[in-house]
Amino acid sequence: MAALFVGLLIYLVSSPAHAQDFRQVFTSVTPANFDSGGAVSRQFHLNAESYLTMSTVARRTEARKLVFSPRPELARQFVSREGGDSSLADYAAQDPLLDGVIVLHDGVVVFEAYPNMHPWQRHFAWSVTKVVTSTALAALVEDGLVDMDAPIERYLPVLANSDWAGIPVRDVANMASGIDCLDSDGYQDPATCIYTMEESLGITATTGRELDFVEHLRKMRRHRPPGTRHEYVSANTNVLGLVIEAVSGKPYATALQELIWNSIGAESDALVAISGAGYAYASGGLHARLRDVARFGQIYVQPEVSSVLSGPMIRQIQDGGIALAPEELEGLKEGLGDDLPVRGSWQWDLVWSDGALFKSGYSGQGLYVDPARKLVIAWFGTGLDFSAQTNQMLPVARQLARSGLFGSPGVLLPGTSTEKH
Repeated sequence: MAALFVGLLIYLVSSPAHAQDFRQVFTSVTPANFDSGGAVSRQFHLNAESYLTMSTVARRTEARKLVFSPRPELARQFVSREGGDSSLADYAAQDPLLDGVIVLHDGVVVFEAYPNMHPWQRHFAWSVTKVVTSTALAALVEDGLVDMDAPIERYLPVLANSDWAGIPVRDVANMASGIDCLDSDGYQDPATCIYTMEESLGITATTGRELDFVEHLRKMRRHRPPGTRHEYVSANTNVLGLVIEAVSGKPYATALQELIWNSIGAESDALVAISGAGYAYASGGLHARLRDVARFGQIYVQPEVSSVLSGPMIRQIQDGGIALAPEELEGLKEGLGDDLPVRGSWQWDLVWSDGALFKSGYSGQGLYVDPARKLVIAWFGTGLDFSAQTNQMLPVARQLARSGLFGSPGVLLPGTSTEKH
């Protein structure tokens, strides 16, 4: 060990330019450019704990070992995407915006590739975090601690005299609160509600404003009746994070640890971004290994493995939600063709009629779970130009699911008699 240390020291002393490169890479990330894309964003994605305040979601149970049995026919499976057709293996190796991808079928790792990261590295998951939050909420519902039809102020009295008052928890979970704080207004524009919220959580560059996260929530306005339209509003998820804390009596990260992380057999601690005031970035702050995101996905595909949610609860998530608006569906046609989803539900962006669910994350993160096919596909990515260009894993994942390699949908959810215990 001493010889190794001396050798490293000699190397660094004799290679000042190399050491300087390390420092330049580290300091290339700033609060103003961390989400701009390319090499800077990849540095942030793989080292987020160096740039944000993080709370630990501890792995306190023995890791559940995954079975690795690569399927050559899956690696050879051709997939169509912008730019032409190729095998899955070639696509994974050649898309510069894909950092890592893993495919689990019936609990077995049948394909895995890490073109721009290592398996042991954590990666920022961005909005894939939203379904981790909603899953923790669903676990509390099954424990009888949350009533989805109750108004949000039952659990968060601080919102009683605001436009949030009277909105059922269910509509908040289904991205149908009617609150006018749309993400589409712009993450990079300091004048938008979404920027102000993320600034109050310590995520975006400060503008010098004195911001209180809860006070910002209280000032939000409702622009349509709840339950009438599916709209992407990250404030909904952060409100759910506060509900989880209020009901569990635990900080968000600790609640995730007890409700999810201990049960899935994670191989590593995860991290969650928090503000200086201790508020969790429940809408996008998860920093985890890809294999652990896949283990999380198994909650929906093999509920008996973790017992986080029961089969009937998963059915409720699949069958519930809000129908997608025509313009939302139109925007999906380029990648998915006629294979369009029908609704969004419980923070899942897309739910197909065969019960498959998908959640995206900024800059090319994704989680696809397909209970009927016992299939989980998870990936990390780094986009370009503030996420204007990202990898094409969503259409690829859906093509793989429908390829016949994993069977046909058949019964929506095998083993629905499985109960949480």
